[in-house]
Amino acid sequence: MTKLEIEAISDKGLKRDNNEDMISVSGVLLRNDSLTLPVEFDDDSCFYLLLADGMGGHEHGERASQMLLEHLKDFFLVNDSNEKDFEKEICDSLLAFSRFMNNQASEEGQIRPMGCTLTGVVWLKGKIYVLNAGDSRTYRFRNGTLRQLTIDETERGLSGNPDDSKLLVNCIGGGCVGTLTLIDITGRLRVGDQMLICSDGLTDMATDEEIESVLSQSQQPATDLYELACRNGGSDNISVICAKIAGVMD
Repeated sequence: MTKLEIEAISDKGLKRDNNEDMISVSGVLLRNDSLTLPVEFDDDSCFYLLLADGMGGHEHGERASQMLLEHLKDFFLVNDSNEKDFEKEICDSLLAFSRFMNNQASEEGQIRPMGCTLTGVVWLKGKIYVLNAGDSRTYRFRNGTLRQLTIDETERGLSGNPDDSKLLVNCIGGGCVGTLTLIDITGRLRVGDQMLICSDGLTDMATDEEIESVLSQSQQPATDLYELACRNGGSDNISVICAKIAGVMD
């Protein structure tokens, strides 16, 4: 039995007109909304916390993130795979979905193909996976220290100037192949750890040290991290999931 204390928030931030981010709390989709809830599930269950950051301009980015998380909701509803089958099936499923989004963008004549990042954590039949495609991030926070579990799939602009904007080199759709990275973290979580899943609307606005300070002290960490990002400019959509491991029982 695993027990989690979850807080999640997704908001457009201070500078954007719309919110292209979306959160999925095991199929419950959040945009411009928040939730707080305790969750318990056993080792035979499937539970997941996912975040998608859309791109492609206004409605296209919103569509991409929602379409992806709805696709994954359907995937998990019918998935009854063993460990190795699950890893292959979810990667194949997202490759196919990435092709679908790219084809959709081409058919609609989109100048900027719609797509989105994906990151988060899946608990499935006693296994725990971190999923990643793009530059949204999943962290583990333990004993005051934040550890990034994902790798940003970006590169600098052609000039090589460190002040240039980062270029995303992988995502789902967006003209990319759509390669999913799966990281098996089974056995690497313990009671008291916090999982932080967030879009770059947080990490571009706050340092690791600022995030660590909030996670060390806050009773409502997702809300307080959102407010931190807003105080520091709030220039992008801000989406945050905080999940504290409140209990693990054999």
